Amino acid sequence: DLNKCTKSFSQKISLKTHLLVHDGIKYPCDLCATSFSYKSSLKTHLLGHTGIKFSCNKCEKSFSQKRYLKKHNLLVHESIMYMSPCYQCEQSFSEKLYLKQHLLD
Repeated sequence: DLNKCTKSFSQKISLKTHLLVHDGIKYPCDLCATSFSYKSSLKTHLLGHTGIKFSCNKCEKSFSQKRYLKKHNLLVHESIMYMSPCYQCEQSFSEKLYLKQHLLD
């Protein structure tokens, strides 16, 4: 519901794109039962149906999208460079999400 939405945007185009969610417009995938609020999300989803895989050159894993391969490389193979340290203790975390969870505990 638009009246309950608290999102704000710095660019007008982002607001216009987001308003499509409230219009109830859906972009269905013709290959499965999934539908999306954004056309760009459907396009990204359709890449998963192509069967094209992005393989990691450091291990045996492969991914349906290039962004998943990039995230895998950062977290698994290059995580030392991207550690998020806790300012309250000596621990470091491979993702900011884990650091946030740690700080809430």
